[in-house]
Amino acid sequence: MPTLQHIQWSERSKRPPHTSQRATGHDSSAAGSGAALRKVLVVDDERDLADITAVMLRFHGLDVIVAYCAQEALQVLESDPEIDAVFSDVVMPVMNGLELAETVQKRYPSVKIVLASGYAQPALLAAGNRAFLYTTKPYKIQTILDLLLT
Repeated sequence: MPTLQHIQWSERSKRPPHTSQRATGHDSSAAGSGAALRKVLVVDDERDLADITAVMLRFHGLDVIVAYCAQEALQVLESDPEIDAVFSDVVMPVMNGLELAETVQKRYPSVKIVLASGYAQPALLAAGNRAFLYTTKPYKIQTILDLLLT
């Protein structure tokens, strides 16, 4: 069982818009786990990693949308009320994942948030007043599923 970590943050900022990519797939494994989670928004400025993560989550039965920056993610969330969770990288240009998580939590309090980073700066982790589920990179897809589905 993965160790769950929490990070905190309180700052907000804006990002330039980008085009989102929708990826869908259906498999019975996530549905069979009893989780109500249906649709996940994956956010990472590393396109290959975002796309691979989406493929893996689709393989486990989730509907997945990919965004390559925080502003794009906010646009997707605004246009798609069926999104149940956001899985985001922390270190991204302009608006980081912590800022995104803070904004999502305020605008969409029912959306679950899971963050990941290969190197989160200690100052970012210590700042703020909100806690989010967190895992380190590289991550295993099972770790992400465990965090999303708990």
